[in-house]
Amino acid sequence: MRGVVRPPYWIGQRLLTLAVKRWPEFHGILLMRTGREPLDLPLPSLLDVIYAWWVEGGDENEVAKFRQRLEAPPVGAELEGREEWSDEETAQSFARALSGSS
Repeated sequence: MRGVVRPPYWIGQRLLTLAVKRWPEFHGILLMRTGREPLDLPLPSLLDVIYAWWVEGGDENEVAKFRQRLEAPPVGAELEGREEWSDEETAQSFARALSGSS
């Protein structure tokens, strides 16, 4: 099995937040273009789709600024020795966010 490089958790969290806040638009566009339900995608693919949806039509400068904000570590983040979330934990968190529960 080849190694998978995962982005830091905050990138996924920020992308998921964008999709949740504009869920009807994101969901509708994905359904119209592909006929697929976003939540049926594996999490890494879902994050890629959200990123592509958000930057689509942006010029190079806008995309670079967005990427810089997306990749910036959270203020005060303890990065040393932190535990990684599994894809399952992240997917469950996303599902809870969509349903409005905590």
